[in-house]
Amino acid sequence: MKYMKMAAIALMALALFSCNNKNNEPKNEVAQLSIRINDAQLRAMMDPAETDAQTLITDNVVLTLDNGEQITLNADEIAQAKGTDGYKKPVTEVVKTVSLVANGKIEKTTDITTLQGKDIATEIALTAPATAVSTTVKDGMTTYEVELSPVPAVARLEVAGKIVGQENKTTHKQAFKDITVEHVYVNNYLSTIIGTRHMCVTNGKDGFAATPVLQKQMNDKIEAGDKEAFEKIEKVAGYYLFPKKDDETASAPDYFDHVILKIKITYTDEALVADPTLAQKTDRYVTIARFMKSATGDLDATGFLAGTIYKLDLGELSKDFKTGDDGKPDPENPDTPDPEPTANKQLVVKVKPYTWTAQNIKPDVNNGYKK
Repeated sequence: MKYMKMAAIALMALALFSCNNKNNEPKNEVAQLSIRINDAQLRAMMDPAETDAQTLITDNVVLTLDNGEQITLNADEIAQAKGTDGYKKPVTEVVKTVSLVANGKIEKTTDITTLQGKDIATEIALTAPATAVSTTVKDGMTTYEVELSPVPAVARLEVAGKIVGQENKTTHKQAFKDITVEHVYVNNYLSTIIGTRHMCVTNGKDGFAATPVLQKQMNDKIEAGDKEAFEKIEKVAGYYLFPKKDDETASAPDYFDHVILKIKITYTDEALVADPTLAQKTDRYVTIARFMKSATGDLDATGFLAGTIYKLDLGELSKDFKTGDDGKPDPENPDTPDPEPTANKQLVVKVKPYTWTAQNIKPDVNNGYKK
């Protein structure tokens, strides 16, 4: 009897404990992460042959949650993420932010030379920073939803066009028969996204020095067969560039990225008569160290922004190749015997940027050319 009473008490205690535990246990809610990727605004360069091309997310899509978890999407999941409903994935923890990399990843050691020649429509690395999710609860389902708008990790600079020497407005004398761009170089660029700037020329004397090494991926010879298309901007010398580092500030004479033009000047007979030494001054350089969009200094704070194509129409330089009253080239013209001259006189070049469409740029007459 004693044992039966003890067993009954034990059963009652167990039942009471079971009831209390059922009321106090945490709810096992169902949760999901819903992600939509919007790449509709990633426009490709203004190549006349493919004016409607886009930089699209194609592969190597990795999502990173705020807890460090990474999710790699396959082709079907990428397609879902770019659809109206987005990509949905069950999750077991609270999600606060989601970031993205796609089409490859820019590492701290990635050299800018390895990115040249990449297909802008499919091969340019894209990133979206950590973006806060919105949270909704419906029918017991918690959904963490976020829309990511990735942008390219690099800027693009395109150079093309025709420089035309100007006659003197008073005497109407003309010193220039023709100005041909033979070679385009990019200088003073960031080799890596956190590294130092690469200067192919540091002394501005005797052409390009043997060191530092002149990187073949960062310059283009304008072959005779491409000359007409280059001058009509049907073909461009194009380069991907890392944006300036956060701690960099624009300062004369170097600012940020440079464009160096090797030009061949053909002078008029009248100019050669006025100055016979011009016959030895046909091979010249123009070094552009500072650019602007519409007003002097409007690119100094930002430099070339990632996700933007900057188009430098060399026709913008024409106004700076002047003829003096005496029929000789104006000594203030931007051409020099060597690239990257050491003096501080410059001309700013105006560019027109687009957000993955195009922005023209050109020299600014205020300290843009190194002279």
